[in-house]
Amino acid sequence: MEKLRHLAKPKKKRLTFMIIPNSTGKIVEFTIPSWIPIFLLISFTLSIVSTVVTSGTLHHTTLQLHTAEDSLSLLQGENKRQAEEITALTLRSAEIENQLLGLNDLKIHVLDMVGLDNKGTLINNEESFFMATRSLQTLPLSMDDYETSMTYLEALIEEQKETMSKLIVDVEKQLDYLDALPNLIPAAGRITSPFGYRISPINRRREFHRGIDIANQTNTNIVAAGSGVVTYSGYNGSYGRMIIIAHGNGYTTVYAHNRENLVEVGQRVNKGDVIAKMGSTGRSTGPHVHFEIRLHGNPIDPKDLLED
Repeated sequence: MEKLRHLAKPKKKRLTFMIIPNSTGKIVEFTIPSWIPIFLLISFTLSIVSTVVTSGTLHHTTLQLHTAEDSLSLLQGENKRQAEEITALTLRSAEIENQLLGLNDLKIHVLDMVGLDNKGTLINNEESFFMATRSLQTLPLSMDDYETSMTYLEALIEEQKETMSKLIVDVEKQLDYLDALPNLIPAAGRITSPFGYRISPINRRREFHRGIDIANQTNTNIVAAGSGVVTYSGYNGSYGRMIIIAHGNGYTTVYAHNRENLVEVGQRVNKGDVIAKMGSTGRSTGPHVHFEIRLHGNPIDPKDLLED
């Protein structure tokens, strides 16, 4: 029975290896279990598979890294470009601000010319900045739109500066005209004889009086009614000592019966400058100044032009 049980027990499979040397020698023989080669084969196969999978994963990861590096490079380039555009826009903004300040300086110059303060009726600095700020605040976020709007603002400011410069020229001409206009009364005193027909105080006859007579004490200052150039200064018969000033735009003024003339022919005088002393030279009944305003050689009533 024991013998049969031994026969029924399965035998373990084993592999026998023999190493036979080329030369005469002892043959080496050894035996290993049959599962060891299978285990080694499976391990080798798994190692190859693992290596292949790892290589594929590494390649994919490498591709992802290259893609990420390319994307990062693009983003860095875009950020650099936007930074350069922002810097350029900042410089443009500073230029626009300087142009606005220049426009404001022109405005102040005009206001000074016409005798107004900085709160006059022309465009105020606040309005200029408000116009620019309002335009910038309504812009979309596109850099191209900012560029277009800034170009528009620069063109608008330049146009305003040209307009203001032309206005300055016009104002200067107008101020020169107003400064030359003989509308300042030439002496303090009382008007004793108006413009027009009158009875002559000398011969008691009716005559046309070409100016007005302003009476006061001897040596009272006589001033230029407007800026201009002295074209006559001397003694002229019944007019006595007389001065004639040309003011431009067809206007001339006459100051007669002076005790003393203080200006010479060719001299430039400003409105309000003292040009003579009141007297009674020539055909005169007392100290006064005979004052005439002529337009293109024809006498006009001074009262129509004098301020007071």
